[in-house]
Amino acid sequence: MVDITLEVMRALIVGAVLVFLARQNRWHSLREVKGWRYIVGGFALIFFGMLVDITDNFDSLNRFVVIGDTEWESFLEKVVGYLFGFLLLAIGFWQWLPKIVEHDRQVREKLQQATATVKALEGLLPICANCKKIRDDQGSWQHIELYISRRAEVDFTHGICPDCERSLYPEFAATKDGQREDAASP
Repeated sequence: MVDITLEVMRALIVGAVLVFLARQNRWHSLREVKGWRYIVGGFALIFFGMLVDITDNFDSLNRFVVIGDTEWESFLEKVVGYLFGFLLLAIGFWQWLPKIVEHDRQVREKLQQATATVKALEGLLPICANCKKIRDDQGSWQHIELYISRRAEVDFTHGICPDCERSLYPEFAATKDGQREDAASP
């Protein structure tokens, strides 16, 4: 009885792994890597071998040719299930793991590049209260646009906000506001 219980538990665990692997839609890119199908097929054959192994514990099944405690059952369990299953797993992992290691290396490089970009723009920046220049690590003062564009993938364009337009060019802003009022009144 203990033997049957352990065989069923083992089959349930391998079956759960098989269902988990087969239903992982979020790993679509990993499923396309060479070797994935061998891995799933290997687990499927091992699961099949475990199910066949369970049948030899029931004497009433011995009358069947394929299941029960027969030579065919042993062949299906040991050769088709376990031997071919583990062979497919080995081939699958042999093909799949180097691609996963390469994928991991690429992800780590991208993460390091992103971290370097973020680190270039973190911390306190000494800025002039009047002209808004920034003091760099060497002590020289640079325009804020130059400082940021050297440390990030940013290009600046210039314009004038409405508040500065009114303070720097009051006559232009008044004309512009006057046209707006005339256009809005009819």
